[in-house]
Amino acid sequence: MKENNVAPTPSAVAAATAAAGITTVASLLLSYYWHSIRRRNRITIPYPNHAADDTKCIYLDYNATTPIDPRVVQAMLPYLTTHFGNPSSSHYYGVEPKLAIQRARGLILEMLHPHCPEKTTSKEEQGGILFTGCGTEADNLAIHLAIQSRIKSKFPSTEKKHPYHVVTTNVEHPAVAQYLDALEQRGEVEVTRIPVHEEGYVTLEQVKQAIRKGETVLVTIMLANNESGALQPVKQVAEYCRKHGILFHTDAAQAVGKVSVALDETGIGDCVDMVTIVGHKFGAPKGIACLYVRPGCLHEGLTSSDYLLIGGGQEGGKRGGTENVPYIVGLGTAASILMTKTETNEIGWKENSKRMECMRMRLLQKLVDELGEDIVRPNGPKESSKRLPNTLSVGFRNVQSGELLERMKMSVACSAGSACHSSGGKLSGVLQAMKVPMEYARGTLRLSVGPHTSEKDVDIAANIIVEEVKKQLGLKE
Repeated sequence: MKENNVAPTPSAVAAATAAAGITTVASLLLSYYWHSIRRRNRITIPYPNHAADDTKCIYLDYNATTPIDPRVVQAMLPYLTTHFGNPSSSHYYGVEPKLAIQRARGLILEMLHPHCPEKTTSKEEQGGILFTGCGTEADNLAIHLAIQSRIKSKFPSTEKKHPYHVVTTNVEHPAVAQYLDALEQRGEVEVTRIPVHEEGYVTLEQVKQAIRKGETVLVTIMLANNESGALQPVKQVAEYCRKHGILFHTDAAQAVGKVSVALDETGIGDCVDMVTIVGHKFGAPKGIACLYVRPGCLHEGLTSSDYLLIGGGQEGGKRGGTENVPYIVGLGTAASILMTKTETNEIGWKENSKRMECMRMRLLQKLVDELGEDIVRPNGPKESSKRLPNTLSVGFRNVQSGELLERMKMSVACSAGSACHSSGGKLSGVLQAMKVPMEYARGTLRLSVGPHTSEKDVDIAANIIVEEVKKQLGLKE
């Protein structure tokens, strides 16, 4: 069949996709697809700060979300067009989508088990990857499963003389913090929230003191904080929990692509029971995540009715709902890209990490050089090994971050805290937990660079921030 080289106009694509009930994201992807047919070339999607149009806003909010990697878009397109079938269908159109989901599981497992290839094809390990609609669902599910597993175990304390006990920190993402709040208000759990050190992390000794022997059913601590960039001692805590028969979960949403999440000695260790992974934090679309559940860590008596979403038996009966095949493919591809060797023969995420650390340090140095150490205060761990390489939480003395953001919003994209749960004018709970002095806390910005942030981007952004800070402080002539 002869190919039609006339691409539809954007408005025609929008009208057609709207009539078909296709989402906005799918519509955009299809638009790229049709225009690529006309060009007979690979699809190219500009990264922030490198746009083909007149955009001049520097993107320094990679902790909020990342652009979809063009290679991820390429991988997704066939499952929005040709391979549109339901993976649960037994006929021809269900075969490739089902295989695509299986391949995606393997790619995610390659990231979690980079030195153990046999685990990537293990039926048990593949069954431990549960695809979800977001990180919030994955976090909720991990907590829910820990409680359900204890109920099934017929452990003496499950006679409900008192609620189940959970240990966490006071700087967790709302997906963990607010879910535990809700369970606590209903009398289903008792929660011990460990206060973080002034640099944003807890210690193993604090966790040990918080655990109640025979009562604690779960310890859930994020791997990396989305605001301060602080890394928690997940490996050590997980090892202690394993020795005492306590389930351990970590939300690794902010860590993937920046530090190792390998479930071995090179990463977070092999004692972590559950791991939350979120696609839009490392080049996949929003709306896709997964929860890794270590085979054998939950009670074998759990059935489909013990999970959160009960329905058609998808995900091995562990998560009802037709699988979002294009997005699952995108998640797997994004994970694979991180683990692929670059032209310098280095693993992708490691090369990115080194580059982001350089950009972060360059940004901080320029701010300090121009404004002085008495005005500029970096928040979080001082040692690079204890924080994310891309995240700079920085306070400006006697400056109002809200006003700063308003004045810069069309030139520098950043935030005063987490974009996931920002609330107008309210001081960040993370900064309060870290006891950041008020004169700096009120003027704190979270600046997070990405793999494609350039020196030029950093220099331009630093100059804009410096200029606006000086205006607020009345230092600019």
